[in-house]
Amino acid sequence: MRAMVDWPRFLVVTLAGALGLFALDLGWHGLVVPDMYVDYPLRPVEQIKALLPFLLLTYLLQLPTFCYIYLRVYRSPSLGNALLWGAWGGFFVLTPNLQYFVGIPHMGWGLLAAQVVEGIALMMLMMGYFSLAYHPRALGLVPEALQVETDWLRFIPTAIVVSLVIAMVDLAFHGTMAPRLFPGVYPPTDYPQRDLVEAASMVPFLLSAYVFQIGIFFYLFLRIYPDRGWNNAIWWGIWGSLFLYIPDAQIFVSEDKYTWTMLGIQLVEGVVLPLIMILTFELVFRPRAKSLGLREFEAATGNR
Repeated sequence: MRAMVDWPRFLVVTLAGALGLFALDLGWHGLVVPDMYVDYPLRPVEQIKALLPFLLLTYLLQLPTFCYIYLRVYRSPSLGNALLWGAWGGFFVLTPNLQYFVGIPHMGWGLLAAQVVEGIALMMLMMGYFSLAYHPRALGLVPEALQVETDWLRFIPTAIVVSLVIAMVDLAFHGTMAPRLFPGVYPPTDYPQRDLVEAASMVPFLLSAYVFQIGIFFYLFLRIYPDRGWNNAIWWGIWGSLFLYIPDAQIFVSEDKYTWTMLGIQLVEGVVLPLIMILTFELVFRPRAKSLGLREFEAATGNR
């Protein structure tokens, strides 16, 4: 499904917001909470400074995409809906932080909570700004047949089972397959990792993060593409996974010994695995739209 967007105005508004949020985030960490990452395995300051242009690029990609997804998920845009998406969509974006937390040594629950609160606050701020500056138009009265209806009794168990299977495959890749395929490279021998016994005790938390992340990934597919189908599943698997991969690139900037090779391997695996899981979900859940897709409705009514 394609969004009918005033692209010049959308890009100006969202890119300006991304630049503002980037500056605000740097100022927050540099001036207000400079000691937030005490005991965290940070890169040397010189390396972080050298990677700031790359970090800025992730903001310029992530935040406009976040706003675009909002336009597809909420058919009746409003300030309230924008802030709501900033809250729960922001938490969805932060799920990679929950997963990295299990493996990063000396990272406590307090730091994780601070990251989550800060991340959600920034996303809500972005969405409040976007709602007021871009002021997207509502689609109007969408016919009842086009409303997104989720069969929760089938969706929830399907999402949980597929999520757990994918989690097992992902953990096996990072813990066993990748180190054998790339010995001494993924991860490097000096890469900081949490004690195995301590990390093992966090597996239930890690699995819950996977279930939430993948479940929301599936749910967004149903909301963004009510027509569903294999082509839409493949397309969402590609660009949705790249969107979800951006936090990995942001963590890369700050974490010591995190190499470009590791990031590249994770990029490939981070696209292939979501493609497999969304196609599996489409096959198992087999959702079907009731009528014409929203794209046809928009084209017929001129709403955007």
